[in-house]
Amino acid sequence: MASPEAGRRYQAGKVPRPPLTLVTRERLHSALDLGVRSPLTILVAPAGTGKTVLLSDWVTRRQRAGQPVVWLSGQAPDELGSVLEQLAGADDSAPPEPVVVDDAHLLPASAVADVTRVLQESPEAVRLLLATRYDLPLPVSELELRGLALTLRSRDLRFTDAEATALVQAHAQNATVDDIMMFQQKTAGWAAALVLAARTLQTSGAAVWPLINQRPVLDLLLGETLSTLDEDVQVMLLSTFGATSLTEHLATVLTGNSAAGAMLADLAGNGLLVTAYAEGRDREPLYQYHPLLVELLRRRIAASAADKGLVVQAHRRSALYYENHGDHEAALRSSLGADDTALVDRILLHHGPALLAAGESGLVADGFDALPPGYVDQHPRLIGVRGLLRRVTGNVAGAVLDAATADEQLSDLDQWTPDDDALAADAVLLRLWQSRYGWYDVEAAIGHARTLLALEPATGDDRPRSALSPERLAWLLIELAAAETWAGDLDAALRDLDEALVSARMGGHPQLVAGVLAHRAVAQLVRGQAQNAARSAQGALDAGEQCELPPEYVVRARLVLGAAALNELDLDTAWRCHRLVAEADVSGTDTVVGALRAMLKATLLLEVGRLDEALSELAIEPAAAGPMPSFLSRDLALLRIHLAVLLGDLSGVETQVGVLERTGNTVEAELIRAMMSVVQGDLQTTLSSIDVVLDDPDLYPPLAAAAASFRTILLARTGDEPAADAALLDTLNRVTPQHLLHAVVTVGQEPTFLDRLRRHVTGPNPHPFAAIALEKLAAGPAGWQKAGGMTLLTRTRPDPHRPARRRLDTVINGARIQLTAREADVLGELALGSSYTEIGQALFITENTVKTHLTSLYRKLGVEKRSAALRVGRSAGLL
Repeated sequence: MASPEAGRRYQAGKVPRPPLTLVTRERLHSALDLGVRSPLTILVAPAGTGKTVLLSDWVTRRQRAGQPVVWLSGQAPDELGSVLEQLAGADDSAPPEPVVVDDAHLLPASAVADVTRVLQESPEAVRLLLATRYDLPLPVSELELRGLALTLRSRDLRFTDAEATALVQAHAQNATVDDIMMFQQKTAGWAAALVLAARTLQTSGAAVWPLINQRPVLDLLLGETLSTLDEDVQVMLLSTFGATSLTEHLATVLTGNSAAGAMLADLAGNGLLVTAYAEGRDREPLYQYHPLLVELLRRRIAASAADKGLVVQAHRRSALYYENHGDHEAALRSSLGADDTALVDRILLHHGPALLAAGESGLVADGFDALPPGYVDQHPRLIGVRGLLRRVTGNVAGAVLDAATADEQLSDLDQWTPDDDALAADAVLLRLWQSRYGWYDVEAAIGHARTLLALEPATGDDRPRSALSPERLAWLLIELAAAETWAGDLDAALRDLDEALVSARMGGHPQLVAGVLAHRAVAQLVRGQAQNAARSAQGALDAGEQCELPPEYVVRARLVLGAAALNELDLDTAWRCHRLVAEADVSGTDTVVGALRAMLKATLLLEVGRLDEALSELAIEPAAAGPMPSFLSRDLALLRIHLAVLLGDLSGVETQVGVLERTGNTVEAELIRAMMSVVQGDLQTTLSSIDVVLDDPDLYPPLAAAAASFRTILLARTGDEPAADAALLDTLNRVTPQHLLHAVVTVGQEPTFLDRLRRHVTGPNPHPFAAIALEKLAAGPAGWQKAGGMTLLTRTRPDPHRPARRRLDTVINGARIQLTAREADVLGELALGSSYTEIGQALFITENTVKTHLTSLYRKLGVEKRSAALRVGRSAGLL
């Protein structure tokens, strides 16, 4: 048996305290003791049948005996998933600890699917006890046939006559045998009904069973029982039943009665449809009302204006309490029932953006619906929040209109108030959003934001920096950074995202934290910082484990993780991330995300050898409102150059080099031209040209790593071994920090590079990343190589079986002529009958260059036609 300490590996939930009037049911304890030896024990019965009390009593007894049990709630599926993951991965010969899941019917379908998977794949790893109101889609029958499951249903949980006697007498000491038998007959052993009948008997002194029409038995008993409670207790129940989880302190706040906590404890102790959960040592218990009680109280306030007034007052107290404690969602929900328009207004204005960022657009919409008709027009400070609501719910036209109206409202202000700061922030936030889609000038939007934040105060504007809530400030900074990213100012974007992260964490807002990290991941990725970007992206997804993230944040994070995986040559992970991104509805709505997604897909297609599909993918220009950011133009051009080289399309290469120059990426263009010069055959000139550019601090890191590896091969071809070894180390130093293996994969297919890397790994003092690089690069030929793609190095690789170079000099008509190496190559291709296009593809030059070489060749040979050139060339020994 596992030790008691083993249970500490899991984050256990709070075990409900058994009521003081507990009746221990030994037969069911024995059944649970038997069932816990199997992977699954499931209790299936409706509310009020005593499932929770039975399990809490059984767990308490085991824990007193030093036997560990993990208690979880169906409202905490993430905790269950964590426990299942640990149990499934455990390598322990001891029986696993029992895991009780109360209210398992509340588990989402994904959590039920996880339970099913564990029960089917490794049932021996778990001992689950599930309490649910209805059957779950689990392989119960299959497990029962194998003797691996036990099911207890309502008929098993019904109180026997002896158990019913003990339960009734615990609540009504004067109950007679006849009283108990009548209750048992009418309730059929239903636990909640027995308790209520006994309490009615204890209060009234008469065991009467009034069957009025066909009212449900519990409605009847609950109503009669509540009517016997003290008025203060009834007021406390009416004032607090709307709280999902109640403490004694909160009950006091909601009721204004200092005795409310003691009332709760008394009700829970007597088992009257109130359950106390032990929160921990020296901490307040949490109380939850049974759904039957909640429903009855709801019907009661619907029928009584006085009772409804109590609830309205409680809602107002609740709204103020939750607002002061930072629970904006609960504050707005409570305010909707408080019949207080000013309160709803204030919560929407101050906390609406935080709620929208948390995905609570439906709740914010309910808040606006609760306002009287025309209220926003009369109180325009809410226009900005309404615009944000319209934005996140897809009402683009309405959001744009609200942004313009907010601007007009602010321009007419005579005196500025803190509430106007909120409106100004929301208006700027909307303008920043519009600017990324071409509906507003991006530089103007950035300027407005920096002025508002006092980053760049406007002339004559001596207002202090706006006092914004952490959530509103974080969202504004995220949008500002997104606009700055679009404008190509990545340094400013990263600075603002760092500040946004501080604000989001200060506000305790995981969705905004995830938003900051997702946007930061994209900015880092386009700067060539793949590993930093991956850490930010994973941080965004981790922040979302405790909440639901907006799809745009998830898409950004998964896209970056896919690109980072590709950099490490983990194609399976990269494909998986791409599929998740492609399936998202928002993946094509943002130009940056859309372009990065297209590039990820095209690169993956290249890696698996689907060159034509990659070409089609890259032939489509990303939809953009205005010129694309320089970094997107750069990355697209570099990828298109890579594909053009593989296909032997030199004109395509030259076209994209021109794109680099026109979009401000002149350093990258110069380096590409230097590397392309290798086809001319002058290695020293190529190396010198590369060296001029390689250490430029503005050079894109992945391209720098690629050029360094390219340089390694060229130095080896010159025979300068020490220089080639030094170049290999330089390549590894450039690749290692961000794991830029994909940048060198084309060179990594060169046998001479792999041989040099192997010698380095097995030699003295190898580079720390060398072995990893060798393992990844030597995994096998790339898909593009199998599909016939050829790199620059492959096209210019020396062939030991190639015949000796032809003569370059001879005498024609008494005059000595000297051909260049490229002219001799053109003459040789001409002798094979090749067309201009075929000569260009064979020698990796353009048709115009072919024609230039032929013009010079014909002039030197003193001819005007191909046939004459071939005749003279053969007679002169040039062929």
